[in-house]
Amino acid sequence: MKRLLYLCILPLAAMLISAPAASAQDEMTVSIQDFFFDPDQLTVAPGTTVTWVNEGEAPHTVTSTDGKELDSATLQPGDTYSFTFKEDDAGETYAYQCTIHPEMTASVDVSGGGGTTSSASASMSPSASTSARASASPSASLSASASASVSPKLPDTGGVALPLGTAVALVGLGILALIAVRRRAS
Repeated sequence: MKRLLYLCILPLAAMLISAPAASAQDEMTVSIQDFFFDPDQLTVAPGTTVTWVNEGEAPHTVTSTDGKELDSATLQPGDTYSFTFKEDDAGETYAYQCTIHPEMTASVDVSGGGGTTSSASASMSPSASTSARASASPSASLSASASASVSPKLPDTGGVALPLGTAVALVGLGILALIAVRRRAS
């Protein structure tokens, strides 16, 4: 019985050790709707990756209005664009727009350090303010320098994403439970 207890504890320990320590400060998501960015004002710490997700029905872009390197290709519905703000960007403001719909404007302020915040602008339409949301994106990649990529969004199957260590631990526990049930039956 002690052996079974140890076999149950080991997968749990592996799950706790391998679980990622995600921080909301490292990743942020901006939703691109038809025809606004949500949130339209964002403050991030250097090193934060922001991912824009086109959740609208029309194509959009994320393009700097002040010549900075923030520039996506055309994002079709479901596409994403990620950009990591560098340490050198501290104190900078990245104003951007959709070049297809220039009335769509927003900005990212890179703080000198500290927390990550977002706020909705008073100029947002009433329908936009009711659907405002900002969330951490587990799929955004972190890097020390600025990086940009466009990739299609995978279809939502309704499943739950588990870290590899968690999945292995759960499979291990299931196998152990099956072994215990078979031993009792015999």
